[in-house]
Amino acid sequence: MLIFSTGCPRFVKVSVALQLLTSLLSIASKTLACPATGYCTMEAAPESRHVVIVGGGLAGLTAALEVVKNKGRVTIIEKCAKLGGNSAKASSGINGAETAPQNALGIPDSTALFKEDTLRSGKGRCAAELVDVLVNKSAGAIDALQSLGIDLSNIAQCGGHSRPRTHRAAATAKATNIGGVIMHTLIDHLHSLPPSAVQVLTNTRALELLQDSRTGRVKGVRCRVGDGSGEGDRAVEADAVVLATGGYSADREGLLQKHVPGVSRLATTNGAWATGDGVKLGLAIGAGSVDLDQVQLHPTGLVDPKDPTNPTKFLAPEALRAIGGILLNQKGERFVDELSTRDVVAQAILEHCQPLQLEGATKRAAEEATLAPVTAFLVLNDESVERFGRSVAEFYMKMGFMQKFATEEELCDHWRLPVAHVARTLDEYGRVEHDAFGKPSAPVLFRLDQSLYTCLVTPSLHYTMGGLKIDTGGRVLTQAGDVIPGLWAAGEVTGGVHGANRLAGNSLLECMVFGKLVGEGASDPSAEQQPSPVPSSERQTQFA
Repeated sequence: MLIFSTGCPRFVKVSVALQLLTSLLSIASKTLACPATGYCTMEAAPESRHVVIVGGGLAGLTAALEVVKNKGRVTIIEKCAKLGGNSAKASSGINGAETAPQNALGIPDSTALFKEDTLRSGKGRCAAELVDVLVNKSAGAIDALQSLGIDLSNIAQCGGHSRPRTHRAAATAKATNIGGVIMHTLIDHLHSLPPSAVQVLTNTRALELLQDSRTGRVKGVRCRVGDGSGEGDRAVEADAVVLATGGYSADREGLLQKHVPGVSRLATTNGAWATGDGVKLGLAIGAGSVDLDQVQLHPTGLVDPKDPTNPTKFLAPEALRAIGGILLNQKGERFVDELSTRDVVAQAILEHCQPLQLEGATKRAAEEATLAPVTAFLVLNDESVERFGRSVAEFYMKMGFMQKFATEEELCDHWRLPVAHVARTLDEYGRVEHDAFGKPSAPVLFRLDQSLYTCLVTPSLHYTMGGLKIDTGGRVLTQAGDVIPGLWAAGEVTGGVHGANRLAGNSLLECMVFGKLVGEGASDPSAEQQPSPVPSSERQTQFA
């Protein structure tokens, strides 16, 4: 896995590399002419709009790039010591339909199919107009990342998708995750250019949105720098504010307990920073909300056999099942189509599998006021490991998350599974005419001459589909649908895109697409007065 550190001091002026993804731009004399997919440095004009962006993940940095491209100035407020957030942990990939990598591999796809899959996964709760924006700008988002030198040639068909469209880097000798690669690339550009238009405040928490007492317009952020003593409190004034703080999957005593108390004690794949700060900031000034009770359990949080009740889980990406991994219960039997949507697979694990029975697990769970995890066995063979990336598998083995066995008997002896049932399951998988769980095809077949690999997995809090109410341009709305002037939001802090269940690969895409839109809107003083943009029904080849 790629580990990076930005080394940001508490208050650092940095410049931003601008990706110009439209046709050749006519740039002011203070800027450098550059090709449509290249970079240039742009000095902000003294009278330029100042935009405060709360959150330093992919949505926030994408918005920042767009603001500066439009000659604005940016202050990024990040409560952690470094940029990246949960975006840096994303591992399955980023979705796109009708993309250049798909075309190169002969994969037939369309934005219409992509929209159908997203709406079906959302179970009637998606805002169709937001989904239109997401899918129609997806190919442009892939193009934009590739123009930065990011490899997206490895495409998988993850759960709930009717076509292979989840893009990530090809397997290499170095263990990487695609979210880390993307964030590392953006952060490198932030820190490699001369100081110009961006200020980054790390270790700084946003406390309150500032409003004009007469108009209600959001005009800045009150924030606290440092140790929380209050001595570092300051007001950062702005022409517009963008909320990009992510979700609330680690806010156990707050939003989770209030809206979905039944899952608040489950393990989470999120970092401790995922406490819904942006949602709370917006709600405090009258912003509307959507689907705050809709929380996604990822079916495969990795269980460390040496620390099974740790409340924070490392994620076993959906790509592990997309390339051939199957799920077994304690009877040694499959119980679900592994490529169903995440909610279906997670619920099947909870219904057909048992709590982990390792020595001390149940007692420790009680002591920690959490649950002994209900676990399934994720089983792979050599072929699937090679397709996923052996370097990543070796990383998992080094961390203790994955075990390798020479034979079925060795695997069953280790996990106390019935050999006959496991042998029959592996032998029948993909070789019977009709899969018992409706899986259309088996990505790999299991053979006796291949090693086997297992991971213990458990459903874990992963993503919050609910959040602030927005329009198709990312403007934050009241519950009645009125625009809150000066306030924008993008990424997991918002609701409406994913409905009741998010498809794998749509999170990074949402950050890219809506991050760019809010950066564009927040830097345009006329955008707040315009009607909500109407999404195009056509695929947009330019990420514009």
